[in-house]
Amino acid sequence: MRRVLFAASLFLSASSSAAAEAQAPTLWQERFFWDALLTARDRLARQQSDPMMIPVMKSIAGQIAQQAANLAQIHQYVKAQDDNLRYAYAQPDPQPSLDTIASNFETLTTGCDQVRQNLYYLTARQRIAQSQALADPEMYRTGLLILGQVQQLQLTLNALYADMNAVRGLVQENKWGNDVNFTRKTEDLMRGVVRVQDSVFAVYNAGYELTMRCR
Repeated sequence: MRRVLFAASLFLSASSSAAAEAQAPTLWQERFFWDALLTARDRLARQQSDPMMIPVMKSIAGQIAQQAANLAQIHQYVKAQDDNLRYAYAQPDPQPSLDTIASNFETLTTGCDQVRQNLYYLTARQRIAQSQALADPEMYRTGLLILGQVQQLQLTLNALYADMNAVRGLVQENKWGNDVNFTRKTEDLMRGVVRVQDSVFAVYNAGYELTMRCR
């Protein structure tokens, strides 16, 4: 939100400057020269832009949506561990059940790390696409589609974090049944969930800059 407000303030400042310049006396040749120069630049950019630009942007949007789906699946497994933990701690000897849950935690941590790496990869793809971005309505709409998928990704991560925090709290409340390995696996998963946030920021920032270049 801070980024959007900052961009809006820049736009308003630029509009004020443009209005001031329009009131200043200018020769008609000056206006004609710059208009012609901008038109020539736009035509040259369109000729040099990769023809696969829009399909690539749509593909990136789909891949971000897939990462949101992957996070949603991880979220469902994390929620299931809450019930598993309650069952385990209700047993006289919770260790066999906790060993299985620890294995689940390890798998989920790997899944979080994979989502994070995938998002960094998509960030790099968007950075490359920025060099081909044009002020084009269809590209701009596709950029907004990317940002919409990132928003869904963020909402999914928020829900995952909330439930993982609840699972971690349940583990801490029952320290009597935990060994060192189980506690470490729990903390590893918590860190894995938190670390996804940096990659979400990265893919959003790249998507935002790409979309603004297409505006």
